Amino acid sequence: MVPSLRLLAPQLVVAGLLPLVGYILLRPHVSSDAVALAAVMVFPIAEIVFERRKHGRFEPIGIIALVGISIGLVGAVAFHGNATLLKVRDSLLTGLFGVICLGSLPARRPAMFYMGRSFAAGGDAEKVREFDTIWDLPGVPARFRFVTAVWGVALLAEAVARTVLALALPTERFLVVSPILNWGVLGALLWFTTVFSRRSEERVIAATEAAATIEPT
Repeated sequence: MVPSLRLLAPQLVVAGLLPLVGYILLRPHVSSDAVALAAVMVFPIAEIVFERRKHGRFEPIGIIALVGISIGLVGAVAFHGNATLLKVRDSLLTGLFGVICLGSLPARRPAMFYMGRSFAAGGDAEKVREFDTIWDLPGVPARFRFVTAVWGVALLAEAVARTVLALALPTERFLVVSPILNWGVLGALLWFTTVFSRRSEERVIAATEAAATIEPT
């Protein structure tokens, strides 16, 4: 479900870190949040185009970053510079994805199955078919639903907590606390998903090997 850090790091830097750094550097020199946000959209767009041309796929990190910046841009225009509303808008993306995760639990396959497949297979049809076969392994559906539920609850809680902080803290202090909370929750979720997935894979492999060694009676 989780790609190696070596493969993931360049995408996180281009689509996640560079827009943030670019916004911080650019904002004092332009007239509004909307102008700065529109300018830094170039980074996730470039990442999406690069991955599409090189690998023939749409990678999720660039798309998620682009959606997040787009929400910020719409909010900056719609809220006309209202500081409280601009702070609250940052919780929309994580809260929305949390709702999607929880809402997908009754579906045939939950949201994190498709996220994991996107990271693992990209647009390769053969890899997609291979990934789909793991759904039929013992315990796999329950594990994907568990991971999806954890992400949904954690992201909704993070969105609520950031909204409360946006209303309670001065803007300067909120701008310090908010990224720490956001990246702390996302980092913890990625760590949990990595560890849980690896242990689950080990249990599936061990059970498969044990079943193969049992001689028919």
